[in-house]
Amino acid sequence: MLNFGRQVLLSTALIVAVSDSALADEFACEGLVPPGKRMICSGFEPNWAVEFTCSGKGMNANFIDAFSGDDIQTTPGTVTFSSIDPWTFETSHPVKGSIASTPGGCTDPSDAVRDFTITPTAVPGLSGPFFPFCCRVQ
Repeated sequence: MLNFGRQVLLSTALIVAVSDSALADEFACEGLVPPGKRMICSGFEPNWAVEFTCSGKGMNANFIDAFSGDDIQTTPGTVTFSSIDPWTFETSHPVKGSIASTPGGCTDPSDAVRDFTITPTAVPGLSGPFFPFCCRVQ
């Protein structure tokens, strides 16, 4: 009987460990972006974006500049997070701000409903005030 109880306990521990591992893998990058996916937060007037990409082992950030010239320029960079939900971040560009989970609570200029809202506090080449806008995961 004691052996059966031990087997149940070990089985339960294994299931919990696998479940926790699966959840961690699902949103491996800061609990925000799934591996192999990206989160794009597109600003407007002027047009710019910050894109967070998840390799499964870490997150990078790209600054997409469509307001300073004839061509759209993408500058790769790094990102660090100092808190989660809301996710407070700073990129190497430097873009600073926070991202909040707002399921179905953000409508972008094309009337698409999004689940995340970014509130920038610093954007290279722009001065505030900055207004919140939507982010999408692809």
